[in-house]
Amino acid sequence: ERKNRVGWLGLVTKPIPDNTTLWFSEGRMTESLHPLQNAWVLWEHKSSTTKDPTKWKENMKQLCEFTTMEEFWQNFNNLPKPSEVFFDGQCKKKIGEDGRTVAEYSLFKKGIEPEWSDPQNTIGGEWFCRQSFELEILDLYWINLVMGLVGETIEDAINSDSKGNDHLNGVRVVDKSRGSLPQYRLEVWINTRDAVVRDRVKQRLIDVAVNGQDSANRTVPRFSWKDHV
Repeated sequence: ERKNRVGWLGLVTKPIPDNTTLWFSEGRMTESLHPLQNAWVLWEHKSSTTKDPTKWKENMKQLCEFTTMEEFWQNFNNLPKPSEVFFDGQCKKKIGEDGRTVAEYSLFKKGIEPEWSDPQNTIGGEWFCRQSFELEILDLYWINLVMGLVGETIEDAINSDSKGNDHLNGVRVVDKSRGSLPQYRLEVWINTRDAVVRDRVKQRLIDVAVNGQDSANRTVPRFSWKDHV
């Protein structure tokens, strides 16, 4: 049974000494911790100089995990945005004391690794979008999709008239730039290839991703489907 949740996008993100977060609920301000429906893990993937698939996992690092909305914001607010680490047409930024470059970020449910070989990933596939986004648009799509997964607004929408099974495994944002051309990839991984569920997911992803854009200059991500085989 899903936990009751107050409006996810109504979260007021400001530091509070006792690690609580302020929410508006029925016109009143409340203080409490808000458990998530699922535990989530953030991953960082360093850039690699080799295409050897056996070396790929060596560059994958678990950054943190969280089970409440407050833990999510505490960790996510300290994560560099894609625009702060990905190639911008001129250079790829280095971060940390080790001067590493980041190729991708992943957010997946705890217990599911962001790789095709995970049993929960091999049975499904992904909606992906590979485009030359403006970096501020990429940042917006990334945070919107992350919040849509963590806040369960995507999952709840696609299960509105089904049995309530969880289908979303995680989301990735990847720097796919080559040469002087900035290009990025967004992926949402699910654990089914059912056509009805897939179509619901796609429509909901688009609705969530573009939230907050100026309607007069709105760009829409072009998602395509890929089986994990």
